[in-house]
Amino acid sequence: MEDPHLKGDAGPARVLMLVTNEVTHDSRVLREAGTLSRLGLDVSILGLDRRGCLPLIEERDGFRILRCREWRMGRWLRQRGNGFIAFCGKTLRGLRYLLFSLQARGNILHAHDLDTLPFALLTARRNRAKVVYDSHEIYTEQWPPETLSTSFRLLLRLLKGLESLLIRRVNATITVSESIAKELAARYVIPRPLVLRNCVSLPPEGEEGFSLRGSLDLGCSARVVVHTGSLVSFGRALRELILAFRHLGEEDHLVFLGEGPMAKELGDLARTEGLEGRVHFQRPVLPHQLIPTMREADLGAVMIRGKDSASYFLSLPNKLFEAIAAGLPVVASDLPEIRRIVSGYEIGILCQPEDPRDIARAIEEALSPNRYAAFKANLKRAQEELNWERESQKLVDLYQRLIRDGRGERNAAVIQ
Repeated sequence: MEDPHLKGDAGPARVLMLVTNEVTHDSRVLREAGTLSRLGLDVSILGLDRRGCLPLIEERDGFRILRCREWRMGRWLRQRGNGFIAFCGKTLRGLRYLLFSLQARGNILHAHDLDTLPFALLTARRNRAKVVYDSHEIYTEQWPPETLSTSFRLLLRLLKGLESLLIRRVNATITVSESIAKELAARYVIPRPLVLRNCVSLPPEGEEGFSLRGSLDLGCSARVVVHTGSLVSFGRALRELILAFRHLGEEDHLVFLGEGPMAKELGDLARTEGLEGRVHFQRPVLPHQLIPTMREADLGAVMIRGKDSASYFLSLPNKLFEAIAAGLPVVASDLPEIRRIVSGYEIGILCQPEDPRDIARAIEEALSPNRYAAFKANLKRAQEELNWERESQKLVDLYQRLIRDGRGERNAAVIQ
């Protein structure tokens, strides 16, 4: 519903969201943009087309996506194997995005993660605009420390120093979980950021998605566990999830609904273990089709490896809220923020994600008739409280305050 107070003589306030991916499957960014556009704001997302094949301008749900493309030389350099040459390519990509963002005009720059925050602040200074920093994770703590080279450790120290400097210059800071909010506040001595969780909108009754069971020829007797999201090695126990199915029955199937650099490795592992008929790979669907598609499964898998990094240990992943919206009990990693939701609402079984046998134990326990029925009943309360329509009111309140407050006080996100 539009707020007439957010319009001035020159029309509605303009919001520019900055993100360095292609936007198409970034559900958090798309949800936030949709909410702000329905509030009556003029919203644009500035994205980056890394493959050179997506529309440069796209209209979506009342807002627009504007993409810039890398220079060909930068893409060529970035794809080379040599570390220094690839670094030069990434530098050119950053320069291209900076020039692209500087051309934009807006009243509020909304930076998604640290890699866009410098661009947002530079553009905001030119526009005399306000800045919202949307920290999706502890950006400098995403990688396992033991895997980092000396040069990369130095780079992360520099990025940490940069974040410390820039986060004090924004008008509002928001993040995805209570634990990360506490960490950012303590680390940078700032007011506690506003927590805006990655809750999902409940789709209308009758909304249809892609048929998982139909495409895979799975009958009603098959018990289907679905994993959504990118297939990457850091932070996800995907190999362990596959290996868990060695300890489960023939009627148990695992569906990966996503793609990523680990897809071939995971497919090879399934074949090696004789699970190719029970481990399936499907391309990601569009965000509005995801929840209806997931409803054909029986369980949602939330396999986060907390020991990989501090950021993953404190994470509250999208896939947990996707499972809740789809009405699926979960088998999930026993990590602080995940435990708070799963145990608090009693909607699934926790496990140790590094142990395939424990994952299998959790799946069997979650699918046992009595416990499964209880989880399904509890999910109704979780859906009523953990949905985007309710959670997004925090974002609405923040933006109303920012736009009406002409003084532009910094760290306005502490107003809960």
